Amino acid sequence: MPARFRVISDINRQDISLKEIARELDVSKSAIIGWRAGAEPGHSKGEALIDFWLHVTHQSRDALPVNVTGRRFVYRGRDKC
Repeated sequence: MPARFRVISDINRQDISLKEIARELDVSKSAIIGWRAGAEPGHSKGEALIDFWLHVTHQSRDALPVNVTGRRFVYRGRDKC
């Protein structure tokens, strides 16, 4: 489940509709539905969504739902240590 789904669901659980979320973030309701389904908002809208979640849930940014993915970085030309 994408973290954005949980963020939007957490806001919804506070009796705030998708339409109200969209109005707060100055986007369309269909944008919110898309984000909930897995689409990625642009950086500024994503940060606005996070700020709104922080305000509504009264939680710290450390409590923000996140998706952790493993990444492997390959450094060419370096010896393994």
